[in-house]
Amino acid sequence: MQTKQPVIQLTIDDYKKCVEFTNLDMDWCDKNNAQTKYGQSSDLETRHRDTVQGYLGEEAFAKSLGYTTVWSRYNKTAHDVLGYEVRTVKYQNAILITHYDDKSALYVCVSLDRNTLKATLKGWSDLSRCNSRPNNWRKDWRKPCFGMHEDQLFDIGTLPATPELVAHQKQVV
Repeated sequence: MQTKQPVIQLTIDDYKKCVEFTNLDMDWCDKNNAQTKYGQSSDLETRHRDTVQGYLGEEAFAKSLGYTTVWSRYNKTAHDVLGYEVRTVKYQNAILITHYDDKSALYVCVSLDRNTLKATLKGWSDLSRCNSRPNNWRKDWRKPCFGMHEDQLFDIGTLPATPELVAHQKQVV
């Protein structure tokens, strides 16, 4: 049974920072004929919205860890936040989305209310657990993927520390 799911209140400054990160991503992708980290839609407005949403989830999770995010050019081998992968959804009844080609990592599911900028840390799972359950396969979605419902996620309070988180915590002390 899950305990209380933490809610992180993002600010307008957090939102502006995530929009800035998105614009930097989109500019770099345009110049280098690449795709943005979040959102693979050919529709620029949708890609922008989905990318901002992804960064807002990362920002919320980073805040919960006492970490300040910085923009860097997308690198498929790098993790989102301190060794974790963050997946952000825009609905309350959250589903953690993963793909066959995702990197092995601990995945955190964040549900975001874009109107209030409140982000709820729904839970976590490792990639192999997400991708090994046949009932999680969603071939009817926009891009086929695995979808693990929040009631299958581990409680966020049990999230193991990554080496990157441990190193960060040592710097803060």
